[in-house]
Amino acid sequence: MNFVLRQMFLLVLVPFGSIFKSNCQSEIQVKKPNIIFILADDMSYDSMGFMDRYNLETPNLDKLAEQGVRFTKNYNTTAICMASRAQIMTGLYEFSTGTNFLHGDLSYNTWKESYSQVLRNEGYYVGFGGKFGFNVKNKNGRKGSLETVSSSFDWWCGWMGQGSYSMEKNKDAFAYIEKYGSKKEHTTYALGLMGQDFIQEANATGKPFCLSISYKAPHTPYFLDSRYDKIYRDQKFPKPETFGKGHLLPKQAKSGRPYSKGKSWVKDYDNSMYKYHTMIYAMDTSIGLILGELEKLDLDKNTIIIFTSDNGHFNGSKSMGGKLYAYEEGSLAPTIIVDPRRTSNYKFETCTALSGNIDLAPTIIDYAGVIDSAKRHGNSLKSILDGDIHEIHESIMLINVWGIASAQSLAVVTLDFKYINWFYGIDPFEKTEELFDLKNDAFEQNEISKKDAYHTKLTEMRSLYDRWLRTWESETVSGAGYEKYARLGNRAIPFNLNSQEEIRDMYFNKKDFGKRNSTKKNKK
Repeated sequence: MNFVLRQMFLLVLVPFGSIFKSNCQSEIQVKKPNIIFILADDMSYDSMGFMDRYNLETPNLDKLAEQGVRFTKNYNTTAICMASRAQIMTGLYEFSTGTNFLHGDLSYNTWKESYSQVLRNEGYYVGFGGKFGFNVKNKNGRKGSLETVSSSFDWWCGWMGQGSYSMEKNKDAFAYIEKYGSKKEHTTYALGLMGQDFIQEANATGKPFCLSISYKAPHTPYFLDSRYDKIYRDQKFPKPETFGKGHLLPKQAKSGRPYSKGKSWVKDYDNSMYKYHTMIYAMDTSIGLILGELEKLDLDKNTIIIFTSDNGHFNGSKSMGGKLYAYEEGSLAPTIIVDPRRTSNYKFETCTALSGNIDLAPTIIDYAGVIDSAKRHGNSLKSILDGDIHEIHESIMLINVWGIASAQSLAVVTLDFKYINWFYGIDPFEKTEELFDLKNDAFEQNEISKKDAYHTKLTEMRSLYDRWLRTWESETVSGAGYEKYARLGNRAIPFNLNSQEEIRDMYFNKKDFGKRNSTKKNKK
């Protein structure tokens, strides 16, 4: 179920640093555009040089931002790689993909409706390079294999899991192995080279092409390319406003992995930022190879480029590292769309419309000029850039039903407010609600659910949350462990009155149920 097309807010498209608005009109082209989708792994929304936050150098991402439109309210509806990547491919929420760690794999029928398969069926030459990140079942419903996915592309240079930062070790990256054999190369740079190769090969076919390049960077473990390891070595980085303010978090948030990972960021912030942003600089250079090849072959004027990340990253804010949670730093994604055919007199435009990773598949399919008959939760962002509509979502659900049980949560975000329900409520935890006024508190430093002035807004956000749970209940996949969350996340039911078996099934290790040992460790 979509809550869409309620044009409650005015879309604002403004040039970065300018007061002028764009008319958001597109030129009509007869020839189908090429499409390049570039995905970072664990990149914070503000880790780009032009944003002038940390004195960074990202000249190629800056170029994309200058030429295109940056979506400043684009959320990963599940902020962790496996789930997010399946959502990006399909335009569906996690409860309908059934895909996340310890939950399950994507069904073959759903995979057939992914943007890559839709475009291939429509005559596009389709390629994939890098970290794929999730599995797809076979046609018979059993566990799939690399072949299940790789054979679905015309060109394949990817791998299913995390892979290695040494490209020659990624033995399933067939296009690289075929050309370079065991030649050593940093994976980040190699993906730029392979992007160039794909563009040459695709151009020779005469078909429109769709290339998905999925970087491993800047995901840990940080493995720096020696070509760039001096760029930030002695730099001191300013700290985010919420750096080290973990005491403001509810007890549930402190029990999970992001809080544990935050210790190294708080202890050694500059060194962590140095490594993290060196990885991003290397990725930016790799992207430059791809952009350069488009220009060399005179394809840049008819190639749509979409850049985003599979989730955000806390980088010490709120005393946390990693991602996973619904807070802004973990769930916001840096998102840029460049349509070179689009008429605009402005640079560094930003779009404040509420959007999410579920909108990327519909957007790509729309740019390809394909009538999309599949059911999706997302909607095309092209319609916003064309000026046809102003908003595509009234609210978006943010999901975390993976990891330690006590830190699982469900949330809903609108353009100006965010509501988080930390529903786990077994001693020493109590069910906890959080409400944030994002318009006036962008860094979520002031929790307002108990303030009288926001009682009406709290009621409204609770109502949106309840509606999303009903959607969850009606559209969840079966057999992947998602059905129970329509009950566990129910605000009206005391948590300890839920089925003990269903509560037990939330745990990584069922032996931990009743012991709370992992919680005590994380509290230290």
